[in-house]
Amino acid sequence: MTATGTQPDLILHNGRFTTLDRANPVATSVAIKDGRFVAVGSDADVMPLAGRATKIVDLGGRGALPGLIDNHCHVIRGGLNYNMELRWDGVPSLAVAMDMLKR
Repeated sequence: MTATGTQPDLILHNGRFTTLDRANPVATSVAIKDGRFVAVGSDADVMPLAGRATKIVDLGGRGALPGLIDNHCHVIRGGLNYNMELRWDGVPSLAVAMDMLKR
């Protein structure tokens, strides 16, 4: 487990986290402070870090994929190809979509 000084804002526990660390490939608990991971490890390691204001979420054994944020766009590509691409917005049904693909 790795940890830093202050009490976390959020602890997610009883989960499955793939760490990509060969020495410790799976964790069951993570602690987050100011939007950053401050601890990753077992529930026994991470839960004692909780303070009075720490929000604790039980994941019920489910997995979580932290940090998958993609906020970029391809403005030039979108502008150049908008009229040439098949658009799915506003398509009311699968039948209409299949008809669009046939054309």
